[in-house]
Order: sequence, then C-alpha cells, then structure tokens
Amino acid sequence: MHPTDGPSPVHRLVVYYQTQCEGKDDKTSKYISPTPLIGLASHLIVGAFHLDGNIARMQGSGVKVLGMLGGAAQGSYRNLYDHFDDWYGRLSECIKEYKLDGIDLDIEETVVEEDKKTKEQKNKLFDLLKKFIPKLKADFGADFIITFAPVAYALKGGTDPFSQVKYSEIESNSFYSDFGVMSATNDYIEIVENNGWNPSRIVAGTITNSDHGGPFKPLDQVRTTVRKLLQKYGHRFGGLAAWEYSKSEPDPEEPWNWAATMKVTMDNWKEVLVKEIIVSSDDK
Repeated sequence: MHPTDGPSPVHRLVVYYQTQCEGKDDKTSKYISPTPLIGLASHLIVGAFHLDGNIARMQGSGVKVLGMLGGAAQGSYRNLYDHFDDWYGRLSECIKEYKLDGIDLDIEETVVEEDKKTKEQKNKLFDLLKKFIPKLKADFGADFIITFAPVAYALKGGTDPFSQVKYSEIESNSFYSDFGVMSATNDYIEIVENNGWNPSRIVAGTITNSDHGGPFKPLDQVRTTVRKLLQKYGHRFGGLAAWEYSKSEPDPEEPWNWAATMKVTMDNWKEVLVKEIIVSSDDK
C-alpha cells in the first residue's frame, strides 16, 4: 500500500547551528553566516547564544529558530531541578530576549537523588520534565516548539543511555530528532512500526561531516535512505536533522549545499512515489 496523497507536505529540515566562527585566533577567525539556509531549512537550532541580526532575518523569512538546552556540557538540568525558579527565570528571559520560537531539549545528563526511605539512587529527570514542559507551554503558548534529541535506541522502547529517560513515557506534542544510522531505513522503520510512534513526529538526525562525530554517512547514502522513507511514508515522513551546519559535506566551504540537496529530495516526494509505482508496475 502506498502512502495516501494529501496536501503539499512540509517535511522538516532541521539544521543545528553550533559552530558560528572558524579559525585558530581572532586574525584568522571567519564568521559562518546561517543566512544561506533561508528558503532551505525549516528550523534552525542554535547551540551557542552569540545571536545577531541574521537570526532575526531568518525568522522574518519563515525559519523557526530554537535554542538548544543541554548537550555535552552538562549541568543545565541539574541546576533546573535544584533551583527551578531561579534557573527557569533565566531561561525564560533568554527566550524572550532573543524571541526564540522554541527550545530543543538535548538531555545528556542524569539528575540523581537518594530516596530518603529506601536509600536508592533515583533519576529525577522525569519529575523535572513533568514540571518544566507544562511551564514552558503555559508561559509561551501552544505554538512554542519543544523538541528532544534522543539516540535512536531510546525511541525503540529502551532507556536513553545519556539521560536514562524513557521517551515513550513523555506525554508531549514535541517532535523528536533521533540520531541513528541513516545508511539504511532500519532504525527509522523500527521506531515507527514496532514502537507506535507517528512518523510525522520523528525527524531522522544525521551527521554532516566526520569531524562532527559518528557514524558519518555520505550525503548520497543519506539521500537514498530518505527517498526510501518517502516512498514508505509520503507526506507523513517527519523530516531530517543535520548536526551540524559548519563544514557540511559535500562542500564544507559552502555548507548550505547539504540542506539544498535534502530540501530538493523531500520537496519532490510525490515524484518519488510516482517513480516507485511505475517501477512496481513494470516488475509485474
């Protein structure tokens, strides 16, 4: 069965914008502008708050700009748990100052507390999220975007190895950028088919350059996987996320070309379906 033909979809194309300058010192430092992503990326997740007028320009062009909270630099969620009113207030002011459209919760730490009765060590992150997410929605409205960035394993019913959170237990309208292996469709399909996730909420995360970590897969391989997922899910496919913008292959000097290639691939989703139907008919 082929995906139903619905209205023109908007497959998310999310780009993480962490490295904003490159160079060994002030003399050789080069600013990496995100503005070439206008018309390509649907969402820009800013990982370092050195924001300038270019971010506002992108928002004015329809790109949703989110701030990333957490990541490898741990401590954000511990501070929120221990001193919620203080640290939430700081975060809230930051969201207002930069007029962010949402926040990406990249949780790579645990918040462990000892149970006073049993003396057991318990992870309190889930308790924090039950307080934190409704507060964000109440303060910034239903249109405020909240996303998560778990590894693929954590969306297959397992516990996230970094945060020890079970994302299947989080009641949220967020979308999830799962970092799996985009050399094949296996991870994405297993998450959707075996674990009850709506594919429109699952954005497949991928690495854009081997310098950014692994497993890195070349653009052509990722594009082939995306086309297969479009064939299967059509307008329900949630989209793709790139870590990160800087040095994106195939041309690190013009990193927006990665986004341009993937946007064309996803914009032509109906053409992908037609070609697949023709091939299937020919096989018969």
